[in-house]
Amino acid sequence: MKRKNFKVVITVLSIVFISVSWTSSCIAGLVHKVKAGETLSGIARKYDVSVKSIAKTNNLKSIDHLQIGKKLIIPIDAKTPNAGGSADGTWHVIKDGDTLYNIARKHNIKDWKELQKINNISNPKQLQIGQEIFIPVHESVGFEIPLQIPLVVTSHYGYRNHPVTRHYRLHEGIDFRARTGTRVYASKTGTVTYAARKGGYGKTVSIQHEDDFSTSYGHLSRIYVSVGDFVRQGQVIGLTGNTGISTGPHLHFEIRYKGKSENPARHLDLP
Repeated sequence: MKRKNFKVVITVLSIVFISVSWTSSCIAGLVHKVKAGETLSGIARKYDVSVKSIAKTNNLKSIDHLQIGKKLIIPIDAKTPNAGGSADGTWHVIKDGDTLYNIARKHNIKDWKELQKINNISNPKQLQIGQEIFIPVHESVGFEIPLQIPLVVTSHYGYRNHPVTRHYRLHEGIDFRARTGTRVYASKTGTVTYAARKGGYGKTVSIQHEDDFSTSYGHLSRIYVSVGDFVRQGQVIGLTGNTGISTGPHLHFEIRYKGKSENPARHLDLP
């Protein structure tokens, strides 16, 4: 009887061992259990991997709020099948009217042929509706300037007499001169928390980033994103304009930490 029980135990242990070995070989990474106070960027630094690769591996809809106790798979040397390099990027589903050229412009990729090469597309004129193509994302760690034109600052951060109301108050951002219709880019990866008219700001987009930072983009003429959208650094989120209380076409740009405004010049590499 004892010998029979011993055989059962050995069999069970063998199955468990094989199962664990198989699982370990299939998951190319480590498992991290989220602790109180941890952020995705901090976890990424700990394991020397990118925030984007962790978010993609775990299918995270938001990188700003981690659930305590959640188990994350930390990818090690993850590669994409076609790109031949880092898995950092996103996927675009082809819709009617899409071309590689306009997809590249939307995602701030200078040469649409890069998308053709990465996705092994033989004929760019024959894209199929519903087809998924990989969009590589090249991001910096900090904030990026939200415009790609020669910069002219028309109003700095700080106290001033408002140009319209003449009230002496804190100007909580920086104003950049820009013609109506100039593309506006997300300064940093995050989740859209506001995308509508907002009083004197006119048409405004606000994005929540990691580590309690947020950015806002005011006086837009058009908005290309919606609340809840996950946007990448360098993604087009709208066009500049003259909506709200404004003396001319420009972009009002703010950076906030825990809701309190900070001078964007401290975070941007301005000329």
